[in-house]
Amino acid sequence: MRQIPKLKLNLSKPETFGNLAEKLDVDVRRSLATDLIELIKIDETSMGDWAGKAQGYLDEVDADTAKTATKNAEQQGSNEGPPPSTEMTLSAVVQFAARASDALLGEPDLAKSCEPGGEKLASWVSSELRTNDKNWILDTDPLIVHMAVTGLSWRKRAFDDDDRAFHTAFLTCLEVIINKSVRGDGQRAPRITHQFERYPYEIERSIERGRWVDYKPQYNDRDPQAPKKFYECDLWLDLDDDGIDEPWTITISRDDMVEVVKIAPRWSAKTVINTKEELVFNAIRRFYPYRFLPDPSGGFFPMGFGKLLSRVEGSADRLLASIIDTAETESENGGVLAGGGYGLPDVIEVKGNRIQTLPTDGAPLANRFAAFPTKSVSSGSVAVLEKVMTLGDRLSGTLNMLENAPASMTATLARGIIDTGSQVQSAVHRRVVASLTQELRMFVLMADAYDVLPEGVSISDGGGVAVTADPQLATEMHRSALGGMYMQMIETGASAPGTFNVQECVVRFATVMRLPDPGKLVAPPVQPQASPHEKMQGAIGLLKTKTEHIKTIGTVAVNLTQALKNLVDANGGMINNQTGLLQMAQLEQAVQQLMQEAQNVGNAADGMASQSPNPAAPALPAPAAGGDPAGVPGGQPGGADGPGASGGAA
Repeated sequence: MRQIPKLKLNLSKPETFGNLAEKLDVDVRRSLATDLIELIKIDETSMGDWAGKAQGYLDEVDADTAKTATKNAEQQGSNEGPPPSTEMTLSAVVQFAARASDALLGEPDLAKSCEPGGEKLASWVSSELRTNDKNWILDTDPLIVHMAVTGLSWRKRAFDDDDRAFHTAFLTCLEVIINKSVRGDGQRAPRITHQFERYPYEIERSIERGRWVDYKPQYNDRDPQAPKKFYECDLWLDLDDDGIDEPWTITISRDDMVEVVKIAPRWSAKTVINTKEELVFNAIRRFYPYRFLPDPSGGFFPMGFGKLLSRVEGSADRLLASIIDTAETESENGGVLAGGGYGLPDVIEVKGNRIQTLPTDGAPLANRFAAFPTKSVSSGSVAVLEKVMTLGDRLSGTLNMLENAPASMTATLARGIIDTGSQVQSAVHRRVVASLTQELRMFVLMADAYDVLPEGVSISDGGGVAVTADPQLATEMHRSALGGMYMQMIETGASAPGTFNVQECVVRFATVMRLPDPGKLVAPPVQPQASPHEKMQGAIGLLKTKTEHIKTIGTVAVNLTQALKNLVDANGGMINNQTGLLQMAQLEQAVQQLMQEAQNVGNAADGMASQSPNPAAPALPAPAAGGDPAGVPGGQPGGADGPGASGGAA
């Protein structure tokens, strides 16, 4: 470039810049605009061949007549309609757009969290796209249609510093200029330019609000409200003369005298890294491409239905026009009008039930006129037309199973035809979902860069967001098939516990079928409940256990008493006081435990009688307080033959 302005800037505080174009002289602004337009024209020239073909595809879809006329089109009369068209491209575009729009926008929430913890961030993104951004939902459908025809469309997102709000716009492939040599998704492109128009009242408003410099625009005298043309270019440029290019957005007026009207930084204080050696800029991305089918040579510009079906549709249109022309000639009778005059035409042709006036001068008609050859529509031409259209359906992935299915078609063959026919659109659907996910993630980074995320929401939560739409479900047929699989798993899990997680299958089924709030539809797991008979048997068993426990304690008490008597008899009626006191304490404890257990059994019986709807059926009692039913008081091992009986008196 011939002259780059040199400004003194604190690059770590871009929020203080304002409109840097105001700091430049008029001559500098005009010189910079001229140099930038030269670079933009280089980019525009490089993509000119592809853009011209894309415009042709759009014209063909929008045209009222067939793209290929018949050989005798110049002989058509004023009252004859244009030749018919198979409209293969338009049909494929309509089918794909209907499926893609439903798959992408039909979900209750547009965005979901990639990992647990990011639900708040995903909810905020969905709310912004559905509610706060007035254009996003409305623009997605034409974006998909345009991409399907040409292969490429764009979404542009900008942040308004004054309103503190985001604005998006759908851009056609002809409104965005990018160099043909760019690879990948265009993120590394040195320049991406949006060419647009503004009405005079919009220009004056931008000048009054200080968004643009007052460059004294000259309006059309004949039409004062005629729009004027502008460029908005995202590029890298060194404006502070430090040897490092910075990311900028420069707006240029390209009518009258070209001039830069706005220069704004494309980074924020949070997206610049200040190292000891240099500044590293993480540029805010504002243009997002949506591409249909990648270029086989690896270039940036893709292919759409327009290119895929151009030759096939042209051949089909010619065949259809020829068949209809022949059918009309065969079905309509012509005639010869005798009249005066001299001279005969060298050739007489039939077209659209017309014949030239033939002067006969009274001579016999047979001497002046040879009958026209009879034409008829052959079955071969109709079969060829059907084959050509089938080829086009295969290319576009819109093969009609009912038209191409054999008479004896098995379920396996039907599934194969369905899968083959949907491969193209399924692959494109996955690419659209990937592009949309990338746009949402760049949107989150932009919101974080400008500090507009709501309180309590951080981009570090949950590892980012993604589109809720399933990239594998390109058609409702696939969605229904997957829902049927989940229903089978639910039935299997219910009939054979342990095979499938029924609750998880229900949640996934509700999610696939797009039922709102699927989590609220799933009931918590039901705890297993015992039948009345099982409850009765359990209560009886518990009472038997308690009774056996009482018997055991009674046996221990008898053994302790016998041991105390044996000790007295062994000592001739005399007993050691310490040993006797120990034996008496154990005996007293056993008797107290026996009384407590008997009271617990009585309370349990009263509880069963009061709680059971049938007085004859006992209820489940609460466990009795005390030691282990198999144990004995005082920590002594149980049993009549245990050491607690004889060992205590040894």
